[in-house]
Amino acid sequence: AELPLGVSDEGQIDKLRVLAAAGMVTASLPPAGTGGPAQVLTVTGLGRATLKVRELRRQEPLLMHSA
Repeated sequence: AELPLGVSDEGQIDKLRVLAAAGMVTASLPPAGTGGPAQVLTVTGLGRATLKVRELRRQEPLLMHSA
């Protein structure tokens, strides 16, 4: 998706809070419990690296069977 990305679902905003706290994204977040929208501004280097590792782990069984 293109950034910035708007997020309005409260459950998704809670997940976004976790990602932001972990340093995987930068985001504009509403005060907790207000129900306001959030925006994902950037995916950090750590976030991109984490996504890459996750993708490699998904492919791992395929790589092992093809050898």
